[in-house]
Amino acid sequence: MGVVGRITNYDRVADRFDLRYSLYEYGGCRETILNFLGETATDVLDVGCGTGHWLAAIEQRAAASTRRLRAAGVEPSMAMLKRARPAVQAALVRGDAEHLPFADATFDRLFCVNALHHFTDRLRFFGEARRVLRPGGGVMTIGKDPFAERDTWWVYDYFPETKDIDRARFAPVRILRGELAIAGFAWAESFEADHIDRAQPASEAVETGVVDPGFTSQLTVLSDVEFAAGVERLRAANEAAGGQLEIVADFYLYATVGWLQP
Repeated sequence: MGVVGRITNYDRVADRFDLRYSLYEYGGCRETILNFLGETATDVLDVGCGTGHWLAAIEQRAAASTRRLRAAGVEPSMAMLKRARPAVQAALVRGDAEHLPFADATFDRLFCVNALHHFTDRLRFFGEARRVLRPGGGVMTIGKDPFAERDTWWVYDYFPETKDIDRARFAPVRILRGELAIAGFAWAESFEADHIDRAQPASEAVETGVVDPGFTSQLTVLSDVEFAAGVERLRAANEAAGGQLEIVADFYLYATVGWLQP
């Protein structure tokens, strides 16, 4: 189960990370997170919180409803935490998913969005999630499942190494449910959380920094040679299309949820 073959250096790309949120709405992810938290959870942990985007979303919802909420985030990248601190009220801690720096039974809900594939040991993380959750608590992960074969994505088209990389570091959602059971969760389910569907001119994507190693971890983990080769493929395809090529992102994100016995 093991160690991810290529590690993303988020200190290197922190200043460009939030570009994705201006390009894709991720409305399904937002609603999935808010529904998972429900109306009763008061202590919430975001693991791999990055720049604090999802913590800000739940804090905004809590403020609108005058709901009491104690939120925390854990993230290994200091550069990402530096960007998160002005954006959220949550307690932010530098740490790893496999060694959560919190006491037992601290949280009602724990979630991670597009982060699980970066963790070096999923089973250990799920075990840590169980430890820091209270009875009846829940853990939720949201991410891609490249084994579902539903995605059309320009990243896979022009940077073909990325698909094999994703197959090595992501797990099918059925495997995640089994790992939650092994970790001691009483019940698990998976469902579609979001569908990203957007096309844009290739030339615009290059000019605005979408075709950049910092835009998505699939590109960040490529070598300089691999990335340059992919850019050349994209430029050649655009030239062949008379400068009218559109690149397509049509992919799905899945939520997997595990619950503890009350």
